[in-house]
Amino acid sequence: MKILKNKSLKEFNQYGVDINAKYFVEIKNDNDITDLINSGYLKKENILILGSGNNILFTKDFNGIVVKPNLMGKKTIKEDNKFVWIEVNAGEDWDAFVKWCVENNYQGIENLANIPSSIGGAVSQNIAAYGQNIMDVIETVNTIDLRNGKKKTFSNKECEYTYRSSIFKSKEKNRYLITSTIFKLKKEIDNLEISYFERKSRYGSLEDELKSFAKEPYSIQDVSKAVINQRKKKLPSVKEYGTCGSVFENPTVTKEKYLSLSKSISELQSYPVEKLVYKKEGDERIEEYVKIPAGRIIDELGYRGKWKGNVSMYEKHALCLVTNRRASGKEIFNFLEDLRKEVNEKYDVNLNYEINIY
Repeated sequence: MKILKNKSLKEFNQYGVDINAKYFVEIKNDNDITDLINSGYLKKENILILGSGNNILFTKDFNGIVVKPNLMGKKTIKEDNKFVWIEVNAGEDWDAFVKWCVENNYQGIENLANIPSSIGGAVSQNIAAYGQNIMDVIETVNTIDLRNGKKKTFSNKECEYTYRSSIFKSKEKNRYLITSTIFKLKKEIDNLEISYFERKSRYGSLEDELKSFAKEPYSIQDVSKAVINQRKKKLPSVKEYGTCGSVFENPTVTKEKYLSLSKSISELQSYPVEKLVYKKEGDERIEEYVKIPAGRIIDELGYRGKWKGNVSMYEKHALCLVTNRRASGKEIFNFLEDLRKEVNEKYDVNLNYEINIY
């Protein structure tokens, strides 16, 4: 283990913001963890656990120690006729794991394809997309308590999963270093999730995408390919832009507020509050509260594709911020704060950040 001083984090965050960490350390094995715990740095310095940098905005130098877990490897723990349990270390690439599962016909995360993240970051963030939620396939999460060096295993319930968050992102942020996660996936394919749809003037439904190249009964390979196709159509490429994808959570509003907004914002969808689930067109919502798409509101205000300096909301998806990789963290943050203020003043809706800001 080597602790670096005054380390640039430009290559470790997807916006490419060039700031420095007072201290920086990569963790590759159990010995590194032990050495770090014994080093004393964790007791006297602020701590930031940094995954693949796909969900973070730095606005200034980090005054503390950045811990980057690069713990690699995966293995099958057990299996029966219906399920397989796979342990994956925190540093593994999430999308590579999804592809591996799809190739092996393991069902449960095929709709979560093409999401840039490490395993640890995906677990902490509680990622969800196209009607699937990572929290539904997590059995346990193995961690190290950085306060005392003790191992702790969290059950799914103990992870306290909520929309786009968990105990690791909220009240115990940067305390527990995720070392590995055990996923429980199906071996018998059933009930493929293809209910996703967008307003007709944009990208339509996942089912329509499937029909364009496959025939029923669909396989998980078909579904995953359809998801990847749709994501490529509407989301920015990290090869072309500095981007972390979606920057805001979809806001929760009362049903009354949703109906009021629908009068001024055409094709405004609504979703259940608890999980990422899509209703069929024409269904009526009976919940007291619903989620609404932040991107649709931002689009209505004219931010999509409109550049201000080095920053813009992506021309194909108004919830995704992009930069030309020359933007400072403060420039990005000021742009987002101005946007939040306008949304609040125009529609009386508060946008909460999905990305972590430092």
